[in-house]
This record gives sequence, structure tokens and C-alpha cells, in this order.
Amino acid sequence: MVSSTQKVKLRFKSGPYCRRPGLYPMAVILALSWVFSFMWLFVALWVFQYNPFWSVTLMASSLAFGSFLGYLTYTMIDDACREYQLELTDDEAVLSVVDRLHKKRSVQMVLLNDVSYAEYYPFQDSASIIFHAPYAEMEVPLWPLGSAAADVVDFLHGRGVNVVNVQSDESIPG
Repeated sequence: MVSSTQKVKLRFKSGPYCRRPGLYPMAVILALSWVFSFMWLFVALWVFQYNPFWSVTLMASSLAFGSFLGYLTYTMIDDACREYQLELTDDEAVLSVVDRLHKKRSVQMVLLNDVSYAEYYPFQDSASIIFHAPYAEMEVPLWPLGSAAADVVDFLHGRGVNVVNVQSDESIPG
């Protein structure tokens, strides 16, 4: 039993990045894409002696695709270097993010009494919840928390926060 002076406090810490759903298929597809991009680049260099226009076109498309793959690779590495910690009490939600790649740390807080509603995105690989308060909109990624995401939503429901599941037919308050 919790007395009136004690606060209910839950702390969730992100799991290892290697447990993210869809990580391994994405890494395999990314690696194969890099292989094919380099193959087409070499084909473009080889074809140059026969048809320079076609070679330049193929090289440009390979380099453009390689730029896109570079961005995707950087994004995956950037995600892997972030650690999230969500702390929920009766009064507030505090999100701490440690970015080891850029050596930064950030903390965001929102008072639960000030939250008019929270948008819940339950998609497996990108689950998140966005708290809407008059002074802030705080997005909390739930995908790194694994199965604890359901506990976060249940806790918020128990504290009277209006959680709107965007996957259902619930309307977002205006």
C-alpha cells in the first residue's frame, strides 16, 4: 500500500539495440544494397569504353543510390548509439536521452496534470507516445523499451491521462 507521501515511480531503460524488431533483416538488406551499388559502379566503369553516355548515367544513379544508403547506414548507427530512460511518477514524465555518438545528453519533462492527451503509436518497430501539453509536445520512443511499452500506456491510463491509440478509430481531441 502506498501512503499519501510516497509517490509511485516507474523507471524504464531502453534495451540493447540488437533486440530492435526488424534490425537484422534491415541490416542484411542494407549490406546487399551496398554490394549491388558497388557492383553497378564497377559495371559503369567497365562500360565507359563502349558507351560513355550510358556509363555516366549508370554511375550517377549508383552514386545517388550510394548516398541514400550512406544516409540509412548513418541513421542506423545513430539509433544504435542512443540510450533512453523514461521515468514516470504520479506527477510527471521525464525522458532522458544519452547520445554516445555525438556525446550529448538531454532531459525533457512534462507534468502529467498538464497533458491534455497523449497520442500512442503502437507500431512494433517504431512505437512511440507523444504527450501534448500547453507548453510542450514531448515524443517518447517506446520501441527501445520492448514489452514495457504496454506498461507505460497502462500506467498513463491509471493516472487519468487520455491516451489516444492512432491505430484505432479513436478521434484526436481538438
